[in-house]
Amino acid sequence: MDKIVIALNLVIDYLEFSEKTTEKDIKDYLFNTGFDDHEIRQVLTVLDISNFDGNLWFRVFTKKEKNTLSADAISYLQKLHLSGILDPLGLEDVIESAITGEGYKVDVEAIKNLALYSLMERKSLYASGVDEYEDYLN
Repeated sequence: MDKIVIALNLVIDYLEFSEKTTEKDIKDYLFNTGFDDHEIRQVLTVLDISNFDGNLWFRVFTKKEKNTLSADAISYLQKLHLSGILDPLGLEDVIESAITGEGYKVDVEAIKNLALYSLMERKSLYASGVDEYEDYLN
């Protein structure tokens, strides 16, 4: 599972610098980075890429969100959504987490971390093994 988290992190970084990304681009990138076919399939399952041809749904950011998120962070969030990495619900989760911060400007690196956390949490990668420590919750 650690390799899957590393691969997800690499994909999130890769998206920042790629102009147009396809599922094949991500597969090739991960394969060239040293991941095997099984690990790549697991990563693509977590990403659940639904629409690489572009989404018709484009999110408009509120004034509060624009004041909290840097312009680069907003662009990156749109890229994550339009590429299919974040579905609308995942996008909203990341934005909500970002704007509940301490009043500082949120940059791309913070968005990457929040997106990775959101992807892991939604696919139960982060929460696996939590039952063992259930007494410590609450």
